[in-house]
Amino acid sequence: FTVPGKEGSIRNLTRSSGVREAQVVWSPDARWIAYVSDRSGEDEIYLVPSDGMGPEQQITIGYKGFKYQPVWSPDRKKLAWADKDLRLWYVDVTARKPVQIDRAKYGEIHNYSFSPDSNWLAFDKPSSNFLSFVNLYSLASGKITAVTSDMTSSYGPVFDTDGKYLYFLSDRDLHEVIGNIDFEFANPKTARVYIATLRANDPSPFPALSDEAEVKKSEAEPSSPTPTPPTSPTGTQPAPTKEVSKKQPKTTPPAKPGTEPKGADAEKPAEFHIDLDGLQQRIVAIPTEPAASIRTLAATKGFIYYSTLPIQGLNGPLAGEDPTVHVYDLKERKDKTLMTGVQRFALSFDGTKLLYEAGDEGSHSYGIIDAKPGDAPKKVGDGTLSLTNMRAEINPPEEWKQIYNEVWRQEREFFFEAAMNGVDWQKIHDKYAALLPFVSDRYTLTYIMGEMIGELSNSHTYVGGGDYPDLHPVNVGLLGADFELDPASGRYRIKKIYPGENWNAQLRSPLTEPGVNVKQGDYLLAINGRDLKAPATPYEFLVNTVNETVTLSVNATPATAGARNVQVKPIADEFGLHEQDWIEGNRRKIDAATNGKVGYVYLPDMGAPGLDQFVKQFFPQVNKPGMVFDVRYNGGGFVDQLIFSRLRRVLGAMQSARNWESNPVPFPMFNGSLICITNHYAASDGDFFSYFFKQYKLGPLIGERTWGGVRGIRGQIPLIDGGYITRPEFGLYGLDSKWLIENKGVQPDVVIENRPDLVVEGQDPQLEKAIEMILQDMQAHPKQLPARPPELPAYPNGPGM
Repeated sequence: FTVPGKEGSIRNLTRSSGVREAQVVWSPDARWIAYVSDRSGEDEIYLVPSDGMGPEQQITIGYKGFKYQPVWSPDRKKLAWADKDLRLWYVDVTARKPVQIDRAKYGEIHNYSFSPDSNWLAFDKPSSNFLSFVNLYSLASGKITAVTSDMTSSYGPVFDTDGKYLYFLSDRDLHEVIGNIDFEFANPKTARVYIATLRANDPSPFPALSDEAEVKKSEAEPSSPTPTPPTSPTGTQPAPTKEVSKKQPKTTPPAKPGTEPKGADAEKPAEFHIDLDGLQQRIVAIPTEPAASIRTLAATKGFIYYSTLPIQGLNGPLAGEDPTVHVYDLKERKDKTLMTGVQRFALSFDGTKLLYEAGDEGSHSYGIIDAKPGDAPKKVGDGTLSLTNMRAEINPPEEWKQIYNEVWRQEREFFFEAAMNGVDWQKIHDKYAALLPFVSDRYTLTYIMGEMIGELSNSHTYVGGGDYPDLHPVNVGLLGADFELDPASGRYRIKKIYPGENWNAQLRSPLTEPGVNVKQGDYLLAINGRDLKAPATPYEFLVNTVNETVTLSVNATPATAGARNVQVKPIADEFGLHEQDWIEGNRRKIDAATNGKVGYVYLPDMGAPGLDQFVKQFFPQVNKPGMVFDVRYNGGGFVDQLIFSRLRRVLGAMQSARNWESNPVPFPMFNGSLICITNHYAASDGDFFSYFFKQYKLGPLIGERTWGGVRGIRGQIPLIDGGYITRPEFGLYGLDSKWLIENKGVQPDVVIENRPDLVVEGQDPQLEKAIEMILQDMQAHPKQLPARPPELPAYPNGPGM
């Protein structure tokens, strides 16, 4: 589609149901639009006239895989792109013979841009230490020169439109902060925009300022001779600068892409060159505050545009900052806020307009504003694009076929090994493709794709979402309590109230909040004035009441006489309260059985909630001589090694002050007996934790064999209808070069099954065995901290001991 900024109509340029087109980009003269399409069955680059008055033209052919964002050269003759095989390419859009520029080894190449004369390409790629570094590629010589080293992470290079500078981002600001709970550091704000001066004789972008008056020559005074232009590195004389025409490009596209328009449009810029020697020494930082992350970087004459993000915690961005688009004025040396609430933007080729995207995953809005900063920042909503009439006619069977083929291709190209676990992947495609003519809705398509990727017999092969009907679900308010029916009266008695942490919104327990006079054993007689009696249930009367004020009538007896009314706000989910109650119940069991000597840490997953629980539970108990770790039902994640770095700290010495008890070095650290409980629901990074607990010899692993699924993914890959797929890309192998865990799980040192009948009776054989074994280990191998040495005697006379 093309969408007018204000006046005009929305154009559907391709009308291609059953084809996925993405990575769209305008040509510099606005005559052509380049994009990646899977029309051929594989990703290829196509062009189409921007006014829709011409056929689609295929620029690349014969590729098998996935292509990333095409980028135009300023002369409109070339396109650069990268692919999933970690390669970077460019092609002349007329000759159509792709040239491979480089190939990375440690990750895809995503950032690349042409120089103003279209003869150089700047790009970054990851090094073996996974820090990216910036490179320059000469189209004339085919040589690559590093602009930065891999001692710092540098990325996102873009050229100055005047050809003087190369801008890029880099994480070089090292303002370490120390945690409030653990003595560990982090680097919350490292990113800044940097400038490399391309020619050795050009002045710094930030020369020393002086108020000294300039001496002007009299008009009558003879002028100095015209100096000879400097010689370029190739020995040629630079061409004289010509004034570039300001006429707007014609709307009629040329017969072929990449052909030069005639007349004023054919004016060429002055000769461009780069002095490669000493380039790394000509790098300076723009004098702004460092950012946690910079999302987008663009430049036009005299101005640098970039968007900053707030510090990202595992639970989301920290409060106090918003995503912000900045404009740095090189002449005035001032950084201004163009607008807030925006992460992504694109600058027009002439630098006069800026397209922004606002919103989150649920909803997006787009707008076009003037790129020149004003006296006050712009606001989200300024220049909003009307997308109401942006509609496409979809043929569902064609779209379902495209989705099916893409899911199959995604696994073919990204699955952790090309052998596809020994499966004939083409045969599997054909087997399930035979069912596509019988698909009548997205649910059926999802089922078929799930069966197809299930043939890989691999974990983390998920597919879901998509163009489903909106079922308009209703919420049901919950009170954080269990009820039991009194058969005699038909009333509901509050059997148990789950204690929460009412200072934490995620663990709010409505019946325990201040001023709510409700006790276990009370009867719930009415809700919002509606008499509650069996066969009705409390939940029927709590529909659509989440976070709404609800009046409960309660009494110590089933009678209405003497009942009292209390107001509460029901919650949407009680799982957190139930889990917290289970954790604290286990801790009390261990505390009672060990006389307070053994701590207990439960990790529900290896993401944000799991790391929060580790910090919350581990450090307050770090001085106990024993600790039970519990990863049963662990949902996985990625933080296992962050936790192990704390568990594997080695006692090196003791620190003592005169009036304090001694403490270990490093601090804080655990110096005692460890044991871990796992089960068949410990999955993914829960598998990892169970494996490495054994591998690092931290203590016995007891329970049941784990889930056995460790092939890692990079989140959910979006599909054309809003659905998703996951691709298992990363496998784990051991020091003996053998694949680990997948489809096997981690076998405990001691196998203990939690039989359902025993669990229902309130027993936990796995936890009970853990208590027994850790007490035995503490008795057999006590770990005592060294005592403080005796007082020192007086130092002897003389120069030394």
